[in-house]
Amino acid sequence: MRTIRFLLCLLLLLLAMPASVMGLPMFGVEGAVGVWRPSPDGKLKTGSDTDDVDLKRDLSLSRETELMGRIKVDMPLMIPNTYLTVNPLKMSDTTRSAFDFGGISFDGTVDTELKLNQYDFGLFYAVPFLSAATLNRLNVDAGFNLRYIDAEASVSGGGNSASESMSIVIPQVYLGAQFKPVERFSFEAEARGVTYRDDSSYSLLGRVRANAFGPVFVSGGYRYDEYDIDRGGLMLDFNFSGPFVETGFSF
Repeated sequence: MRTIRFLLCLLLLLLAMPASVMGLPMFGVEGAVGVWRPSPDGKLKTGSDTDDVDLKRDLSLSRETELMGRIKVDMPLMIPNTYLTVNPLKMSDTTRSAFDFGGISFDGTVDTELKLNQYDFGLFYAVPFLSAATLNRLNVDAGFNLRYIDAEASVSGGGNSASESMSIVIPQVYLGAQFKPVERFSFEAEARGVTYRDDSSYSLLGRVRANAFGPVFVSGGYRYDEYDIDRGGLMLDFNFSGPFVETGFSF
């Protein structure tokens, strides 16, 4: 519920910001909301377990439809541009499998759930003069991203239950590129990632975007996220990937 409220607040912010910044010179605002269909692959375990738990085989987790939202602000002069992305994820199912989780042996009918809420905040600059040199066809961005991950895995069945959670902030490098062969159509790519204190998280995203009318656009693409993190008694070694669609505006 907290994530849904956050997304609603982000949507209201997206709707309110253009009216407040359109009169300011050299500002640019872009925002979008959409849905993502990630499929899980990999494993996790707690500090009390010897063996890994497979997301598909043991937990029976599969593709889900998740909300996503983002906002980007292009700043004037030498002030860094900024963005915020919100990507909540919740997968749950019922499985008939035998495995250990949280130091407890589960067998028979077991309810499983994985939550992974992710927030990215970044500061970046465009490569100087590139857009002008290519007649506004190509732009490349580079900067710094802070990724906040709030994860929780829980299992219950047979009168037993166990859960483990973690919260971590990982600094990352951010790279983005936009290629616009014609005025109303563009290809976009984004990459975020780094290995930090033996923890790593990477994201790759490709997007095809078309302007619909006025400032409104629609886009779709594919996203891949990978996690290798060991913090707070929960060890993650998995990835999520899948297509997404979104709609938004750009001023």
